[in-house]
Amino acid sequence: MENISNFLAACTRYGVPKTDLFQTVDLYEAENIPQVTATIHALGRQAQKKGYKGPALGAKMADKTERQFSDEQKKSGSAVIGLQMGTNKGANQSGMTFGQTRHM
Repeated sequence: MENISNFLAACTRYGVPKTDLFQTVDLYEAENIPQVTATIHALGRQAQKKGYKGPALGAKMADKTERQFSDEQKKSGSAVIGLQMGTNKGANQSGMTFGQTRHM
């Protein structure tokens, strides 16, 4: 168990986020092997980010990309109707009838 704890401490010092680490009992008692595998992949991502050129394990960690938008670009975005809000074109309910009208 001590070696597992040492491995986890080394991963933290290397820069692996704590949210990606498994618990010691997950490996020692083989309770959560998928989380152990996820930790190994997170270590591989961190190694790639730090410049390791050997075989890659795990997806590449994303790089931070800062974007600069002008005020004109920001204002033009407010006129766009998002897809989650629907659209004002295409199908509508005009002319739709369901069944017969009620006769009184």
